[in-house]
Amino acid sequence: MRITIFSFTHNGAALAASLAKDLIQSGHLCQAFTMPKYAAEFHLQAIKKSVKDLTGSFFSSEDALIYIGACGIAVRSIAPFLQDKTCDPCVLSIDEQGRYVISLLSGHIGGGNELAIQAASLLGAAPIISTATDLNHKFAVDIFATKNHLKISDMTLAKKISAAILDGEKTGLSGIIPQGSLPDELTMNPDEHPRLGICISPFTNQNPYIETLHLIPRQTVLGIGCRKGISPEDMESFVERTLQELCIDLDSLLAVASIDLKEKESCLIELSHKYQIPFHTYDALTLSQVQGQFSSSEYVKTVTGVDNVCERAALACSGADALTLHKTIDSGKTLAIAMVPIQLYF
Repeated sequence: MRITIFSFTHNGAALAASLAKDLIQSGHLCQAFTMPKYAAEFHLQAIKKSVKDLTGSFFSSEDALIYIGACGIAVRSIAPFLQDKTCDPCVLSIDEQGRYVISLLSGHIGGGNELAIQAASLLGAAPIISTATDLNHKFAVDIFATKNHLKISDMTLAKKISAAILDGEKTGLSGIIPQGSLPDELTMNPDEHPRLGICISPFTNQNPYIETLHLIPRQTVLGIGCRKGISPEDMESFVERTLQELCIDLDSLLAVASIDLKEKESCLIELSHKYQIPFHTYDALTLSQVQGQFSSSEYVKTVTGVDNVCERAALACSGADALTLHKTIDSGKTLAIAMVPIQLYF
């Protein structure tokens, strides 16, 4: 995690220096600030503007902010910048004696509770966790989703499921089933007729419950071939139309793949930027060695050196054994889709 620590007293600066060192040794990227008069002694960065302004400088770029001092300092510093639990960094508050580590914000999705426990362990302190599912040792859908890199489709419904679990109501589970023991709060038995349920899938048309929360894995690879000069708008429309027809969620997109001859094709570059996914290219020899049954074109082979670009690129990039969508053609554009095999864990 990217972590920034703020401290305000001599004891706090000493604690910040020690904690930053331990967090770095634990694999985190960490920087620490303190008041100018303590900075040199503890080799920390000096706070040269208001804590609120400094907080604003790091709020959107850091994974975690830690305030060593009164809890109110943390609350007032972060208040102007709060947006949503899906994007806010986690925030911890630690007293200057290092006795208590409070998880203030983004305890689940942001990883605040786990970081609080880790920091408390490093300091010999007591972690203060207030989220109900943790206190009651219940399955927490947002923690599960975060650990498995799944997109939560509806945070309101996720909260509803957490509330139902705390009330003792069984929640259904379907789709891609994780490894490990099924939590007691979940059921895969349709005969129990759960009202609320979780479906882990890249497909939007799987709704087995009265209210279905979709947890979306990023596993969809777009294998694309195209003639030179296709507009970004044309390519985007083709991709989105095809995904909609297949009921594949846009949030499941993982990568765009093509032949290296297309590495500077603007429509493919723009597509990767639009969905914030990488664009991978492969040479003709690599694509020709991909195993499978493909739609072969002598013309494409003459131009590119391989008989099929989109299908081979999709499989080369995904590592899948089979295609989810074989080559589909639209006015100088070809698209194939493959799903990266994934493994989830409770």
